[in-house]
Amino acid sequence: MTSGGYITGSVTDALSGAPISAARVSLMIVVDVSGGTFGHRPRQLMTDATGLFAFDGLEPAQYMLSVEKTGFASYPDVFGDGPPERLTLDGTHQIQPLRITLKKGAVIAGRILNAAGEAEANLQVSALKRTDKAGPIGFAQVGHAPTNDLGEFRVAGLPSGEYRIVASAQRHGLFETIQTGPTTMAPTFFPGTLDERAAGIVTLVPGQAVTGIEFTMATVAAFRVSGTVVDQSGLPSPHAMVTLIPNIRTSAFFMPTMTIAGDDGTFEIGQVIPGTYRVSATANQGGAGGGIGAVSFSVASDGSPSGPDMITVSSADITGLRIVADRR
Repeated sequence: MTSGGYITGSVTDALSGAPISAARVSLMIVVDVSGGTFGHRPRQLMTDATGLFAFDGLEPAQYMLSVEKTGFASYPDVFGDGPPERLTLDGTHQIQPLRITLKKGAVIAGRILNAAGEAEANLQVSALKRTDKAGPIGFAQVGHAPTNDLGEFRVAGLPSGEYRIVASAQRHGLFETIQTGPTTMAPTFFPGTLDERAAGIVTLVPGQAVTGIEFTMATVAAFRVSGTVVDQSGLPSPHAMVTLIPNIRTSAFFMPTMTIAGDDGTFEIGQVIPGTYRVSATANQGGAGGGIGAVSFSVASDGSPSGPDMITVSSADITGLRIVADRR
């Protein structure tokens, strides 16, 4: 017999009550540290034909459990009502069997066009759900999908709620080189606006499919941000990682842009749309052939990137920046 504690339960359809087989159940220990919470020792299994699952050999700790199944909204809805439940396994090595119900996932689908009225492929379309857990932003991304060669997208498995839809050009790699031109497609909200406050609201209920969402990407002027990364002594910092972080209060997408400085510490980031950004750099600890370490950045409580290295891109390229690299 396996020693240790047990967490068992069942997964059923919230509407019909029928058991859900082959649902992916994930369990991890919750660890609270200064500045946040993370998961430890994750385990996964699939529900059986009767919707049952059982984890054994567990140590006393607090656990977090999640469930996913195609066609259903994931459990728990972290941006829904109340915080995710913590399961406390104490010295008795058992808790009451869990009864988890999944609601049918909603779908948002449509097509995105460019300024010429043509279908635009390889865009990232995100569903942003209204929530009071996203601070000053008020909306958090809970689903996304790319557009295909016909400009079509389909975001599935969404929990019920109110949504804004935003599309943006996507990179295929974190450090992908972007060709610099006079204009670029900016993150655009349905029904085709740059202003998040003017974005349309799509209301979803469990199992609903909202189709025919179609809008045109907005085009704006594009600029370059360039300069040199130096170390604490003022010498060039070769192969430092440079990060440009948008102000999420004025930017539709909170996606940092990153590049690697050259042998002489110089860098250039293209296709930067007007806005306020924080620019920072992290030294490459491994030398010319070394790898890239962890990326970290901070955000103030008002939703803006924090730190002294703020720049505003408005009507011209920004050149000649001198950034002192952090060493991590």
